[in-house]
This record gives sequence, structure tokens and C-alpha cells, in this order.
Amino acid sequence: MSKTLIGMVTFGNLPFTQLSIKGIRETVNKPYDIFIVVGKPEDQETINWLNKENIPFIWHEENYGFPYSINDLYDYAWKLNNYDNLVIIGNDVIPYKYSIDSLIEVADKTDHEWICAREYNVKNLVTDFPQSRNYFSGASMIFNFQGEPWKLFDKESSKIVLNSAGLSDVHNLALYKKIVLDKIGYIDSNYFPAYYSDNDIVRRAISVGTKSCSAGNAFYFHFWSRTIHQGSGGSDNRYFENNRTYYKNKWGGDFGKEKYDLPFMGKEYYSLESLRIKNQGLNIQDRSYEKDVINFWKRRHG
Repeated sequence: MSKTLIGMVTFGNLPFTQLSIKGIRETVNKPYDIFIVVGKPEDQETINWLNKENIPFIWHEENYGFPYSINDLYDYAWKLNNYDNLVIIGNDVIPYKYSIDSLIEVADKTDHEWICAREYNVKNLVTDFPQSRNYFSGASMIFNFQGEPWKLFDKESSKIVLNSAGLSDVHNLALYKKIVLDKIGYIDSNYFPAYYSDNDIVRRAISVGTKSCSAGNAFYFHFWSRTIHQGSGGSDNRYFENNRTYYKNKWGGDFGKEKYDLPFMGKEYYSLESLRIKNQGLNIQDRSYEKDVINFWKRRHG
């Protein structure tokens, strides 16, 4: 029987983390462990709750950003432990019945290395079930925590249907086998604090021929960027444009319009002001440079 770790990164917003973990506990029947990376240094509230629930975690002493935090999940799953599968789930995501069990079953019974779930978000919910709009307010869909409107969703199914298209919403709910780390390596921490790191790893996954798919019945409910729209701890849109520029420099074009087969056209270093970034190619296996890179981008972003 395979060993599965369900990993989550949080940046505050404990009530959503609690809903997500409650959803995991209610819907997953296959064996699993949970591990949390607490990325917000002052988030004592989440630490207290995790201790109370006996959920293992690490707590960052400063904000190292989302890519670094995902890399910590990789290390916990495959450097410090020997899990077969790592399921990464967002802390503003609630899995529907059969979703995570189906991801694990596909991993156990096929040679797919990276298996994605399917998003059903708050905008879909209020369109399909107009009565659910009463649980949310404003254009940002602020949730009032007065009920469980996502349970109006009526497409839960135990029948697994594989779709060839994968590599979508890869950090909302997806399963990775250890071979993904072997073939692609870590997230590029230059995408500090967030945005475009998922595009980058997808680009690298395609380039090395990672075998991916999505499970058509593995639905999850997505509240939609709660760290930005409801609470604190998220990063604003100026980082989106900064990281988009870095991505375009790295790949010779925006996502879907890349011109380079190799990062930085295969050049050994990418130079930016006082920083020379060693090009680690398609497979990043070294984390020793990460904090220097993060501190550079912190200074640059101001």
C-alpha cells in the first residue's frame, strides 16, 4: 500500500485552513498523513491550533514566500521521509468526496507521475446555485462562515475518468509521485513571494516529458485567493508583474509564448543588478542559494 502525505502551505487565514482540513478528514478514506508549512512568521493562532490538533508543521521565522514553502513540502515528503505520493492542497480549498482518494488510486494503478484535480470555484457555485450568493458579499466574494454552501455541488462521483490534459491548478489540489522531484526538482524561489512559479514548473515538466493527467471526478471547491481577498498574508498584484517579467526573461516569452527550450536560452548565469543567478536548467536540485535569492528580491521589491 502506498504512503501519501497531504501537504499545505498557510499564510494566515486559520478559519479557511480549518475548513480545508475538516474537508480532508471528512472525504479521504485511504491512509494519509498531514503536514503544514506555516509561512507567516507572526501566525501564532495557526500554531496554537495545529498543536492542539497534533498536526505536524514547520514555522518560518520570516516570510520566505510560497515557492520556498512548497520546496519544504518536497523535502519533508522525500528527503526527511519516504512517502510515495505528495498531495498538495491550498488552504482555501475543500476537497469533494472521492477527489483525493481518486488521485491516490490513479497514482497506485497507473504510471502517471503528476495527477491533477478539477476546480469548482465560488464563482461557479453562485452561478449554478444562485441561493448560495447569500453566503458571500461583494465582488471579492467575502465568505460569512454561516454555512457550507459548497455542499450544494451535485457532481460527486466515485467513477474515475482520466483526462489527458493535466498540469492545471497544480498547487490547489494535485498529487505528485517522488519521480517528479527526481526529474524536475524544486520550485524556482526567484518567483518570490508568489505568482508564476506554477507556470515555471509546468513549463519544466512539459520539457522533461513528465507523464501527467487529471482525474475527471476529482473535484475541489476553491474559495478563490482568500489570502488576498479575505484576511492578511497574501501578496499584491505588483509582484505578479515583477514575476511575469522574470518568467519572460527566463523563457523568452510569456506563458504559452515561450521561445526558449532551456531557461535563459541555456546561458550559465542570468545577471540582474548585483545578483548572478546560476542557471540550474530544467531540473533544480540545489536549495543552498534560496535565501540569498529571496533576500535579493525582498530588497528589489522594497
